[in-house]
Amino acid sequence: MAIGNIPARKRGFGYDPVTRSLGVYTDGQLTASFPPTPGRTYFVNNITGSTTGDGLSWATAMSEPSYAITASETYRELGGVEGGASVTTNDYVRNTIIVQGTGTAYTKITALPSYCDLIGLGADARGTGAGIARIGSDSTTEHGCACTDTVRGLNVYNIQFQGGSAKYCFSISSMYRSRFENCSFMTPGVATGQPTAAFYSSSSSGSLVFDHCHIGGTSCSKGTEPLIGMKITGPGWTNCLVENCFIAGAQGITVASTAVSTWGSMFKSNFIGQSPTTCSIGVNDDCTNGNGYIIYAGNYFQATAPFDIEDNINRAVGNYWKGALITGANA
Repeated sequence: MAIGNIPARKRGFGYDPVTRSLGVYTDGQLTASFPPTPGRTYFVNNITGSTTGDGLSWATAMSEPSYAITASETYRELGGVEGGASVTTNDYVRNTIIVQGTGTAYTKITALPSYCDLIGLGADARGTGAGIARIGSDSTTEHGCACTDTVRGLNVYNIQFQGGSAKYCFSISSMYRSRFENCSFMTPGVATGQPTAAFYSSSSSGSLVFDHCHIGGTSCSKGTEPLIGMKITGPGWTNCLVENCFIAGAQGITVASTAVSTWGSMFKSNFIGQSPTTCSIGVNDDCTNGNGYIIYAGNYFQATAPFDIEDNINRAVGNYWKGALITGANA
C-alpha cells in the first residue's frame, strides 16, 4: 500500500518502495508524488521466497517465476494503477521480474509476461548448475517453457531454459517485438536425453532479437544436447534477427515449408554446428514461398553440410565452412 498521510512528518520527503514514488509532505500531508514509472519490480528467490510473498522486495520475494508472471500481468492490465486506471487502453505498463540464481532450478513455466524485463541475477547463463537463474527441472524430463499465449514486448536477460528428452527447452506459439540477450537454451547438468529442440516457434513470431545466446548444446555427456538448435514451423517468422549466437544440434536450424512469411529476417555472425554430437546439416530451410526469405550472412558452420535451403545463392552471403568461404553450390 502507498504511504499516504504521515502525521509525524511535518515536512520533507518520503519514499514509497511499492510504487517507487518520491513524496513531498507538508504539515503531515502528502502534497505531491513523483513516481518514476508506473511499472513494478518483482523479486523471485526459490530459497528465501514464498508462495504468499508479494514479490515487491527481497524480504517478501516470491518463490517461483510463475507467481511473479501472474502478478505482473494482473498489475499491467490494470494500467499500472492499484485498483485499475481510468484509461482502460493503458495496458502497456512495463514491469520487471528479477530471478535470483540459487542452487536450485526453478519450476517450468507455461505462461510468459508481456511488456516486461525478465532478468536472471547470478552466474552467467551459459554454464550449468548452482548460481544460474535456470528454469526447468535439473532431473525431470519436461519443457523449460511451453507457452501457447501470444506474448509481446518481453525482454529476457541471463536466463537459462532447460529441457529434457523429447521436450523443448523453450517453446512459444506467437511472440512479437521481444529480445533474448545472453540467455541459454540447453539440457541441464544431469543428462535427461535429447530435447526435440532448444528453441521452438510453432506459429507466427515477429521482430525477435537473439544476441549472444547459447541455443542448443549441453553441459552433460555427449548425446544429450537438443536434436535441433532452432526449430521454426511458421507460418510467420518476420523481421527477426539472430546474431552472435552459438546454435547447435544434430541440425542447427530448421525452417519448415509452412513458414511462408519470413521477410526481413537474418541469421548473422553465428556459430552453427555441432556440440559435441556431429551436426548433419547447419541450416535446413524448406521455405519455398518467396515472400521474403530468411538471409544467412557471415556465419561459421561446423557441420557435415552447411546448407539445404531454397534459392541458396541469393540467401547465403559470406558464410564459412571448414575454414573457407562458402561459394558455388554450397553457398
